[in-house]
Amino acid sequence: MSLSRISVFLVFYFILGFATARNLEFTTFFDDESCFDDEYFDHMSLQCTACPANQTAVEDPYTCTCVPGFKVVGDGPDLKCEPCPPLQVTSSDKRSCVPCYESFSFNDTLKECQPCSESYIMTDKSLNGTSLGSMECIECTNDTVPGDRVCVPCHTSFYAASGGSCMCPNTHVQLGGICTPLSDLAKIPDKKSCYTVKYENGESVQSLFFEKNYRVAAHSCAFSQNKSACQLLSNMCVLLHYDFSDEFNACEYYREKFGDNFVNLPDFVPWLYYTEGEANVYLTKSRLKTHYSFNKDNPNSKFNFTVAKYSAEGHFLKYGLLEDVLTLCPLIDFQLHAAVQFGTTFSQSCSINVKDLWNKYATEFYDVFLQYYDDEEHMIYAIPVLNRNYKEDDSLVNRQDQKKWQLTRRFFLFDNISGKESLSPNTKDKKKRARVVRYAQSIEIIVQLREGEGDGLIYPPLIKITYGEIGDEDYESNKMVETNLKVLYTMNFSKIREDISIAVGVVSAFATVWSLIGAWRWSRRCGKAGLDLPTILNFLVIVCGNLSNVFFLVMFFACFYLTIFFKRQDVVHLFILIDSQETLIKQILTAACFLKLVQVIHIVYVQVTLDMFIIDWEQPRAKNSIPHPQLLNSPEEEEKLKGEQPISIWRTYFIANEWNELQTYRKIDLGCQLFLTLLFLKVIGFENLAAADPNSSLSVNNGNYNSPQSYVCRFAISMSVYVIIVAVQWIFRVVFYERYVDNKLQQIIDLCSIANISIFILEHKMYGYYIHGRSAHGYADVDMQCIYEQMKREEEDLCGHRGLEPSSECQTFEVSITYKFREQYDTILQPVRGFAGIRNPGGRGKMRSVEMEQSFQAHETMKRFFGMFLQHALKDLDYIVKEKFFLESILDVEFQQADDRCVFFRDNNHAFDRVLFYGHEISFILFEMLLFTFVDVVAYDFVLAALVTYIFSYLMKKVRNTGGRKNVVHKTLVDQRFLI
Repeated sequence: MSLSRISVFLVFYFILGFATARNLEFTTFFDDESCFDDEYFDHMSLQCTACPANQTAVEDPYTCTCVPGFKVVGDGPDLKCEPCPPLQVTSSDKRSCVPCYESFSFNDTLKECQPCSESYIMTDKSLNGTSLGSMECIECTNDTVPGDRVCVPCHTSFYAASGGSCMCPNTHVQLGGICTPLSDLAKIPDKKSCYTVKYENGESVQSLFFEKNYRVAAHSCAFSQNKSACQLLSNMCVLLHYDFSDEFNACEYYREKFGDNFVNLPDFVPWLYYTEGEANVYLTKSRLKTHYSFNKDNPNSKFNFTVAKYSAEGHFLKYGLLEDVLTLCPLIDFQLHAAVQFGTTFSQSCSINVKDLWNKYATEFYDVFLQYYDDEEHMIYAIPVLNRNYKEDDSLVNRQDQKKWQLTRRFFLFDNISGKESLSPNTKDKKKRARVVRYAQSIEIIVQLREGEGDGLIYPPLIKITYGEIGDEDYESNKMVETNLKVLYTMNFSKIREDISIAVGVVSAFATVWSLIGAWRWSRRCGKAGLDLPTILNFLVIVCGNLSNVFFLVMFFACFYLTIFFKRQDVVHLFILIDSQETLIKQILTAACFLKLVQVIHIVYVQVTLDMFIIDWEQPRAKNSIPHPQLLNSPEEEEKLKGEQPISIWRTYFIANEWNELQTYRKIDLGCQLFLTLLFLKVIGFENLAAADPNSSLSVNNGNYNSPQSYVCRFAISMSVYVIIVAVQWIFRVVFYERYVDNKLQQIIDLCSIANISIFILEHKMYGYYIHGRSAHGYADVDMQCIYEQMKREEEDLCGHRGLEPSSECQTFEVSITYKFREQYDTILQPVRGFAGIRNPGGRGKMRSVEMEQSFQAHETMKRFFGMFLQHALKDLDYIVKEKFFLESILDVEFQQADDRCVFFRDNNHAFDRVLFYGHEISFILFEMLLFTFVDVVAYDFVLAALVTYIFSYLMKKVRNTGGRKNVVHKTLVDQRFLI
């Protein structure tokens, strides 16, 4: 062969080998149940592999054997199956062929011999293994019965009944392989209800399992004291959900024969029922003396739950720790070590394919105990079970008040045997399987702390089980069902509820009193003479805001206290609250959110409807040689003002614009606030500290179990982070930024002084604020050089002071006005009530509208009115300047009446900020915190909570800006086109 042909051959061989190589990285999934009869499951490749010719895997899914009529030839990989000669069958060892005991007994279709008579066995080997040369039918002696190719002794009941043979006399009946006396059997009811299993979906099944086992188990247990039979009878009662209130069944027989509780129960009968109506007694026993600890190094940091497992037929299977014995589903089984860690709230669920409920899970029964020490004596305590599907008179009593509970002992996880019918297959594919299967939908292990009796002591744990059902119609649907296991730690919530109720009640009383003061303050500032509907409504609004504040504060400090003490306690004195106990806190926080919303809406409404006016102190100073456009069509006015320069309106527009921009100014940047909150909670991991686990950390333990979050901890930690970030922003803004960089409130005051403009604001009918901006130089409409010279004169104290009073720097005042002042104010504005400020006059060259003329006149009249009033030039309208009393400052109320003169209260703390968002910063912060909390209560998502909070606050700010802008235009009579 030439070198080139060899090279081509090697290349072809390499390519062929590569193409047929087994892919070890990824492959199709199979399991042993997905293989056909002519395939076996290869445990090396984990694939279904076809059996060689004439072989099958029916007997063992993991290996192939010769089909009937073929014998084994060879061994190992060379094993083959050859056909037997005609009229011969495979021997018992499958290595030879033998004829049947009679030539006519050969079944050519099945390649097997016809079965022997009832008392015979078929074999081709003698007892010592010698071949008999053919398949022979050998009769069993009268003291044996046919077994698997061998005669075996019959049940002892046959010997006792017949005097030494395997015959069951006429006075007896063979039942379940036992020769049972008819006289004894007559004492066991044989009714249809004994074999009927009723399901919650309304179906009733005549159960094959009950028909085969009920009477024999009842007889063997009651008359022979057979422990396995008693276990079987008990299992059938458990499959009935302990129901005895209907017609006669296994539970009724159990209770009638052995009693309805464990008192005086025979030692060969399993314990099923606790005493009726005494659930409270058994769940509050103090027998357990173990002091459990959160410290993982402590030997008592784990529960020693011990489980006894039994088969459906009553055979004992296993006894050991819960994490080793209990089989629920792979995902949960893998993490059961965390379920027994003391103090760690466990919650895990997994989905199961409905087909697996029929095929993969066995019906097994469990009794759970808790190991403990009593004065150095090692003992176990029986753990009660609350089957939430248990019924009495068609009522689910175990879902009602605890006083009605019926505690039981044993439970199952899956039931795929009771639903198999005894008559004929009723499934869609006519196979013998259960019409209904049941599964443990939810399992809760409740551990309650014994408070006041020592550290780490507990009451007996309780296992709550809720079962679900699935019908045969879903067998082929690939539907998934969910099962979950929870371990919850709780304590007596009545004391905490009482403490919270007392705290809420006490602070609510103070809040109501403070609200009464607030309503009284409002009525005085609005000039109310008595109690009326607006006063009551305002009182309700104030109450809403104050109650919201106290609700939030009480819930925050309560949750903060529970979180800190739960996480940091070395000696166990309390558990964190469970979901049902957190409902009260969630309800109060939700109420607080909506109450605060009422207050915020009211604040916005007041701010967009208040009265204000911008007072221009500028006086004409120079002659005007150019006719003013206003005077072209008014010779009288032109003659009157001849030689006077009209005052520029631009300073008024400028101040109006600055005030408009200031309306939604705040101390806190909400975007920054929410971003930093999410950064600390989600990125840095403070959210993970909310786990219902005393040993939680900032990071998630990948590969290990992580406890679900407690809402109490979640709320306390999220709000703590939020408050700290707010405090940092607030301190930075007030202490540093506004002092050394930019103080917008002080700037608007300084700007008013430079512009020679004052602002008069009436937040309520008889109460408001005054920002005195009259220039100390008497004029402000000057060029740049004059401005600098004026500022220099002020620095060198060469001019008067900016304050309203001589030799005073106080420029801001709280104002309490008289009724007469209010009447005069309303009279001036009466002609322009309902106008939306100065509107677009229409096209060029058209006549000015009547509304504009009235607005101009009202503006000028109001400006002159305020100018004369503030200069004490009105005889009947005057004012005095005072200091507030200490109590007035504390209560924010005015005891000093404005009877005949208005009262100006000196205020250097910028009280006028209450007509801006800036002055209600705490209210808005609390509302945003409560809104953040409310969304998190509903969605359990911090990101969504931050997003909703930002959007809602943005919309609220938009409404405030729009409404505030319209109000400035309407109340100050400025042209809306010049507000940017």
